[in-house]
Amino acid sequence: MNATQIVNSATALVLPFSAIDRHDLARVGGKGANLGEMSQAGLPVPPGFCVTTDAFRLFLAAEPDLEGTIYGPLARLAADDVAGVREAGGAIRRHLAELPVPPAVAAAVLAAWQALDPTAAYAVRSSATAEDLPGASFAGQQDTYLNVRGEAALLTALRNAWISLFTDRAILYRAQNGFDHREVALSAVVQQLVEPAVSGIMFTADPLSGNRELISIDAGFGLGEALVSGIISADLYRVEKGTGRITEQRIADKKLAIRSLPTGGTETIQLSPEQSVAPSLQTTQVAALAALGRRIEQHYGQPQDIEWVITPSEQLFVVQSRPITSLFPLPTPLPADDALHVYLSFGHAQVMTDPISPLGRSLLRNMLSFGAPQAEASWVKTAAGRIYIDASSLLHHRLLGRLVMRFLNVADPLIAAGISEVASRPAFKAGRAAFQPGRVGRTIGGVVLPIITGASRRLLFADPDSGVAGVAASCDEVVADVHAELNRLPPQAALARVPGLIGSLLPRLLRTMPPVMGSGYAAQMLLGKLAGGRATPGDLDAIARGLHGNATTEMDLAVGDLADVARRSPAVTARLQTGDPATAIAAIRQLPDSGEFLAAWDSFLAQYGMRGPSEIDIARARWREETGSLVQMVAGSLRGEAGAHREHHARMAAANEAAGERLVAAAGHGLFGGLKRRLAKRLLRLVRSGLPVREHPKFAIIRAFGEIKLLLGRVGAELAATGRLAQPDDLYWLDIDELIAAYAQPELELAELVAQRREAAASYGAMRPPRVLTSTGEIPEVRHQNGALPAGALPGISASAGVVEGRARVVLDPTTTVLTPGEILVAPFTDPGWTPL
Repeated sequence: MNATQIVNSATALVLPFSAIDRHDLARVGGKGANLGEMSQAGLPVPPGFCVTTDAFRLFLAAEPDLEGTIYGPLARLAADDVAGVREAGGAIRRHLAELPVPPAVAAAVLAAWQALDPTAAYAVRSSATAEDLPGASFAGQQDTYLNVRGEAALLTALRNAWISLFTDRAILYRAQNGFDHREVALSAVVQQLVEPAVSGIMFTADPLSGNRELISIDAGFGLGEALVSGIISADLYRVEKGTGRITEQRIADKKLAIRSLPTGGTETIQLSPEQSVAPSLQTTQVAALAALGRRIEQHYGQPQDIEWVITPSEQLFVVQSRPITSLFPLPTPLPADDALHVYLSFGHAQVMTDPISPLGRSLLRNMLSFGAPQAEASWVKTAAGRIYIDASSLLHHRLLGRLVMRFLNVADPLIAAGISEVASRPAFKAGRAAFQPGRVGRTIGGVVLPIITGASRRLLFADPDSGVAGVAASCDEVVADVHAELNRLPPQAALARVPGLIGSLLPRLLRTMPPVMGSGYAAQMLLGKLAGGRATPGDLDAIARGLHGNATTEMDLAVGDLADVARRSPAVTARLQTGDPATAIAAIRQLPDSGEFLAAWDSFLAQYGMRGPSEIDIARARWREETGSLVQMVAGSLRGEAGAHREHHARMAAANEAAGERLVAAAGHGLFGGLKRRLAKRLLRLVRSGLPVREHPKFAIIRAFGEIKLLLGRVGAELAATGRLAQPDDLYWLDIDELIAAYAQPELELAELVAQRREAAASYGAMRPPRVLTSTGEIPEVRHQNGALPAGALPGISASAGVVEGRARVVLDPTTTVLTPGEILVAPFTDPGWTPL
């Protein structure tokens, strides 16, 4: 498009704030759209106008080879190539600085400037079409010019603002956030400069803790550039949004201020010792700012990052507002009451913190709510593609609260610390008034008491060796029922049965496993009491290792067995250790001496093929679908010695036996020694048959998911064949109710919904989910207790007890790394799919 065409197609090169609202993003960028929106909402915004993106494109049109000069070099840059960005950005900026402001643009800008007030000082700010958005702020990526006075200075500042779209930081930010440089245009905001006595930034939610009920205000003397650029430390004021009470006031030594010069430009001045430590805001001003912040947030419907100024005559103005994009979303559905609630991360409990697919979340929500409708299962929440559990009702109950905290202290001390900190607050305790004892009483009666009574019966009467077999049989029955139900019906009818089957999993699995495992832990504790001070240190831990029957341990040993079979064929071994892991099995099937290994491989997949990394999300590939990660595990085992995995387990089992004998002997001392020895032997057998079942329910759930995933493959194929979905796997972007409705309502538009979910998921992946979160959005600050660690040590959560020395290997994805025997795995999370690694 040439310059004439651009002029003829442009509706306006300049728009006053009064003609702009939030829908004009493409014409005036994020900053300009927000200023126009606030002006039309009656908020105190200094007057001004926007030079539209049409004017920017007209400016660029003077360059005949945009692709060769600008966009081609930028497209070739990697997102982390800082040196390349510096070189390319510098060349682009130098070239654009030689281009003139188009006459049509200059005429329109100067006319708007004359109409506003040519004697006033102005701020000229860039406003890109990809900034100040709900998902990406782009704050500070382009340049601002203050105290611009006169015609020539205005046009120079305008051109410089355009050029700032290609600052190094702006180029990098777009590249790292996935924005196409060609698709981003720039408007320039020309706004009357208000000379402030005080200026600053206000966040209508605390950006550090995430608390939506706390307003955070940073303030300093003079123009806000001193604060934004970081040359001063700002005063800090925190205000409760609901009450207006100032909860924190921290006065900094500000030392400097930036002021406007009468002739244009700015100067940095030294404040007197008295003024530098004086509060920049009075209580009434803090209250006025907080009220304005609440008003702006209410208008936009989400927390805002607001730049403001207060004049010497006490006038308050807003010069910018943008969404706070760094906040972790509030879990939904929101509570029905006003009480403070506390949520724990299901993903951290399952050591898988990646976002979960919409279909995966809906199935897990159904399972965790025991099949209850969502309106009744208010304890299951979702946020940023993750699942959170509202533990508030349990914590308000004295007995269950103690049990929950005792469990969490063992399972995840950081979750326990965060939950404990929130639960100790008066605001949380005040929520006990909304506590529903009847519902928790039903939980105790329906879940907790059967576990306690079942564990007690096992301790006293049951065959102590029956634990693993009984739980395994119960799990097999549950999975067999799911398999039978889904395979006796056509796909549409079978799909309709999935919510009911998922909702019944936990009630059925919890009938057998918790009493068995509970009796094992109780027996371990009682055995320690019987042995008393005569027990050898470490023996109580040793009897919990080297056990037989643990589902995950058995899978690990089977991976090692696969490696041992592979060793018998040099060709198979070589292919497993070299080349693309994803194609290894297909290549091995062509080898002449691969039969024995392939038989073992197929047998392994028949038993464990439904497992895989991040397996709690049903959308994730299973080993039977993508074998690459399993191949790498076998390749890692090949680096060790043949049979080493079995020998290691045998050594742990032998250590278990020896520790058990010592504990029985220690328990048999003193009065009634013979009776205590017999009791200790029974307790030891209960430990060995109770503790291995910990992983059985999870394995059964994943096996049931495997059956459902096979059904979903058929459903996806049908919907794709009829054109309802672009590809079969798109069904994972729908929840289970939507998927069922897709059959019954052919008119439902699925493609747009899938596209929306994909876009949302892209932002979720970059978010770091907190372990603990409150209903106000606050993330309690918790740290590892590392007082006993040596200087420089990095704390974390161990996957097993003990002390080991070796080389640490950081692994972010088990499908791309082979772990060498002796190395220590350091990972953001692990689940059973990682274990053989």
